[in-house]
This record gives sequence, C-alpha cells and structure tokens, in this order.
Amino acid sequence: MADLSSDPKALSGRTGFPPMNRHDLMTALATRWRMVPVLIALALIWTYFSWANPLFISPRNLSNLSLQIVVTAIVALGLMFVLVIGEIDLSVAASGAVSAAISAGLAVNAGVDIGIAILVGLGVGAGIGALQGVIVTWFRAPAFIVTLGMSLILQGILLDLLPEGTNLISLVGTPLGKIATLYLSPGMGIALLGAMTALYGFLSWQSWRASHQQALGGSLLREVLLPTAAIAIAGAAAVAVFNAYRGVPGLVAFLLVLLAAFSYVTTQTRFGLYLYAVGANAEAARRAGISVPFVRIAAFTLTGLFAALGGMIAAGRVLGVSPDSADTTLLLEAIAAAVIGGVSLFGGRGSVWAALIGALVIGSVSNGMLLINASTQTRLEVQGAILTLAVVLDALLSRRGGAR
Repeated sequence: MADLSSDPKALSGRTGFPPMNRHDLMTALATRWRMVPVLIALALIWTYFSWANPLFISPRNLSNLSLQIVVTAIVALGLMFVLVIGEIDLSVAASGAVSAAISAGLAVNAGVDIGIAILVGLGVGAGIGALQGVIVTWFRAPAFIVTLGMSLILQGILLDLLPEGTNLISLVGTPLGKIATLYLSPGMGIALLGAMTALYGFLSWQSWRASHQQALGGSLLREVLLPTAAIAIAGAAAVAVFNAYRGVPGLVAFLLVLLAAFSYVTTQTRFGLYLYAVGANAEAARRAGISVPFVRIAAFTLTGLFAALGGMIAAGRVLGVSPDSADTTLLLEAIAAAVIGGVSLFGGRGSVWAALIGALVIGSVSNGMLLINASTQTRLEVQGAILTLAVVLDALLSRRGGAR
C-alpha cells in the first residue's frame, strides 16, 4: 500500500487537489497569491514594532499611522496606472507640489472659492500628466527622461509660484488646512465598513460568476465568501480601533472610497481591460482594436490627477506649500508602495489595492522606526533595502511565474 503521507500523487488523489511543483508555486505567487508574502511581511513588521514599543499598536498611533499613509497611497494609486502599461512617472512629487501651490495661491491670495481652487489644481495635475503622455506616446520618448525633465521644470515653477522671502503659502485656518482634523462618528464608521464589505462581496461575486459562466471553475466559498468574511472581520477590528480614539479619520474614509471606485474601474470596465491589455502586450492590444495611444495618454493623465490630489492633501496636513513639498521622498515612497503591493515594473499586472497595502508597509516601517528612535540613516537604509528586495522579488516572480 502506498504511503499517502509521502506520495504526492496519492495525496492529491485523496484530497482532490493536484500536486503543486515549484513552477506552480511561483506562478501562484506571481498571480492569485501575490498579496500573501506582503501580508506576512506586514504582520512580522507589526509584531516586531509592537514588541519593541507597545505604543505602536495603541489606537492613537494606529490612527496617526493611517493618516500618514494617505498621501503615499493616493500617489501610489496614480503611479499604478503608468506602471501597469510598463511606463514610469518621476514627476509626481513636483507635479503635486505645483498643483497644491496653484490651489493654495488661488484660495488664500486671490480669494477664489476653495472648491474651484481645488478643481483648478486637479486640472493642472491632469494636464501635466496628459502632456507627458502625449510626449511619450507621440514622440516615443523614454518616459524616464521625459518625466525626470518635467520634474526639474516643475520644481523651478514651484519656486516662481511661492512668495519671495518666505517661500511659503500658509494654509493655517483655511478649509484645506483642516482636512486632517476631520473624523467620522462611530455610526458612520460602521456604515462605511458595511458599504465597503458589501461592495467587495459584490465585485468578487461578479468576477466569480463571469468565470463560472466561462466554465473556468472556481469555488464560491473560496473566491467570494471567505475573502468577504475576512474583509469584514479585519474591517470591524480597524473600525473598533479607530473608534477607541476619535473615529475613522475622514481622509482614510476618502481613500477607501477612492480605492473602491477605481477598483471597479480597473476590474469591471472596458478601460480597465484595455489598460492591462496594453501593459501585457501593446502590439496584441493594437491588433485587437484597442487605441493604444489613448490608453497610454489616459494612464499618464490619471497619474497626474492623483499626484495633484496627493499634493493638495499633503499641503493640508502640513498646513502649507513650500519648496519641501516637491521633495523626492514622496516619489520614492509611492514607487516603493506600488511595487511592494504587487504592481509589476514590467507592466501588465497590478491591483488598485496594492497602493494601500504597500503604503501600509512603508508607513509602518517609518512610523515604527521613529517610535524606537532609529537614526535617519538607519531609516533610509531600511526603506532602500525594502524597495530593492521588492524589485528583486518582482523580477523573480515575473520570470519564474511566466508573467513576462
């Protein structure tokens, strides 16, 4: 009689699951299990910092941590669009700073309504992104060089926009300067959790139904019910922690709604399908009738839009716009967040939620190292090592998993 405990074929016959070899494992890690290593790493990070300083998991610190990652997550969300098509945008920090300076200048110095000022700032960011998309697409110029050059130009424009002498547009006492102080009531936090869980369950069910109709198989329990239950449990724990302090931060609620909306766009609309198709194989997408230039320009436009949004929120949190608003730290953290979260630098793969998970990893490391009084050089070294490791793993999984 065969030993079922040591014979993979016998074991697979007993359990109904095919044996998994190394290639199958790498393929799974590159696709449906992509988030598993990241979530394990996040759990280890939280465990270590909780042990090193118990204040790390206090409701107050976790609330502050969630606010700290909002800007990084929003900019990383924007970067996801260009990364998915196999491009890059190095101007997001400078673009966000210029957009914030224009909005702040209109609202503070010119007395323009704050809503109009914000719309103008968003338009400026989208316009910068669209311009870069046109240059990269029509002139086939390398995005790396185009966006790097644009970043330098925008840093100069930022200095022109700031008042001489102070080099600061203060947002103290303005509506934009109060955004970080807004919190949801406990009831609204619970309602948000219910809505987000229901939306996730609905989208998962739609995806499962489409696969089922195409005879691709898939378990309703494994692909819909269990993930939705996990989201509900994790969300309930998060809301409970937030409510133990001041409630769910308004910016966090806004970020979640934004991610949910664009999760729908990227997974349930033609544009989302076209985006991934262009990233996976632009020539095949063109032959299938997809307007590749339009998709590329649209991706850069969305990146610029989210850069502007992130820049304005960052200005509101620090109560002003200054030359430091264009600091490249935001750019590096946003790229790191996207890559750590599972967006491939090789194009064709990535999730909207990668921005949140990656930003949470980066933010947790930064926050935890501050709590344990780590030196600046140590923080930079650790963040650089994390980004390098994420890039290496991305290349490894893409090659071994057959993604590209």
